[in-house]
Amino acid sequence: MTNKKDNNGFDYDILVEESLKNVVKKVLKITSETGLIGDSHFFITFNGNDPDVRVPSELKQTEESEIKIIIQHQFWDLKTTSEHFEVTLSFNGEKKHIFVPFKAVTSFTDPSVGFGLQFKIEDNIIDTKLNVKETSDPNEKQLVPAENTEIKSGEIVSLDEFRNKK
Repeated sequence: MTNKKDNNGFDYDILVEESLKNVVKKVLKITSETGLIGDSHFFITFNGNDPDVRVPSELKQTEESEIKIIIQHQFWDLKTTSEHFEVTLSFNGEKKHIFVPFKAVTSFTDPSVGFGLQFKIEDNIIDTKLNVKETSDPNEKQLVPAENTEIKSGEIVSLDEFRNKK
């Protein structure tokens, strides 16, 4: 993959996307080696229509392209590579294997610390303007794209406003 855009400079959107996906990869890799740390657990949403995604047929019964899984209490055999992760989860009491390439991941959230990332899948460019969204769980917050956001050339986005202030 090239990180340049028509000789007009670096494609920073792609570079940021890759860096943030590396956060997801590293967290899943650590979890596969040591297990979950503290109260951490993960909500991972991905494009179920991606041709490389392999999930149980009951997860693909709807027309919805996005599938959300939770890695918390009942998961086994979590494996992570630079290109994908795979895990066995329990669905209706039955263990089922899931294979997800990182290119299909659309969001990653660890609600125990209020951390979340949202990715676009159409062109694999990250939403650089995000809002904090309350969910049904009062302890959980998600970062979601701001509506009608227009990014100006050279605009700097600080991640400090999204960090959990303790």
